[in-house]
Amino acid sequence: MRLETRFAGIIALCFVFGVVAAGFISYRLEARQARDEIKQKADMVLETALAVRAYTTDEVAEALASLPDPDRFHAAQVPSFAAQSAMRRLAEKLPGYKYRESALNPTNVNDRATDWEVGLLRQFQNEPARQELVGETGEGAGRHYFVARPIRMSSAACLQCHSVPAAAPKAMVSRYGTSHGFGWQLGDVVGLQLVQVATAPAEAKAFNSVVVTIGSITSVFVLSAAVMLLLLRRHVTHPLAALTQVALASSLERGSNGAPGGGLPVAPGEFSDLQKAILRLKSSVDQALRVMDRRTPTTAPTVDKKD
Repeated sequence: MRLETRFAGIIALCFVFGVVAAGFISYRLEARQARDEIKQKADMVLETALAVRAYTTDEVAEALASLPDPDRFHAAQVPSFAAQSAMRRLAEKLPGYKYRESALNPTNVNDRATDWEVGLLRQFQNEPARQELVGETGEGAGRHYFVARPIRMSSAACLQCHSVPAAAPKAMVSRYGTSHGFGWQLGDVVGLQLVQVATAPAEAKAFNSVVVTIGSITSVFVLSAAVMLLLLRRHVTHPLAALTQVALASSLERGSNGAPGGGLPVAPGEFSDLQKAILRLKSSVDQALRVMDRRTPTTAPTVDKKD
């Protein structure tokens, strides 16, 4: 096997190992960065919803209460309604993000928790110190990353609408009825805020980044390997070929015609010194053989004659 072929095989093997390791590490880092970015944006959506809820409670509800008809019910004064309405408008700009507030016993039946959301609510109820749940739901292209936070009955003012039907505004009871949305207790986990983010775009972005990285590494490697093999051929294999030719010719011939290298091509660079050393060694061996030939006596065979 030629020296260049051996080097090319070794380089290719090292390259494959390096690309696999670099691809794995790069994908892990890109996936982690994408997940952190998703979490950061989900937290931003949740904080925005909390700000809308706080503004509705502190500003909107107070302003509506000062209207001439205080018994009239305005959905805009409900923090959950205001937050979800604002987030639906935001979802038009960020279609990959979904915001929802759900409860076990909501006033609006559209906000009733699904079976999966009931599990999250039960976990918050069983672990009062827990402030957040994160994870993934769904499969394939429909997989989503979710962030859930509990909604606790922390304000006594909210009990006006959720304690008993008699204390609630008549307009609200007339609109939603008396069979649900009541019986809430101060300090209870009554609902949750849930943000779901599609993971497919982030995973595609991470994959594309890895492809670009691997493609760049491969391009640089191919160019570097080609240059290295060309230099190897010029400065190593060709001089070795010339040196091999000199050594082979020297081993087959005895004597020299007096030309440098015996008329054979001279190897360039450091190989020329090795070529000269080989020729000097051959010359020394030839001279030693000539000396031995001169010292060896030549005796003619003798024949006994009998008369």
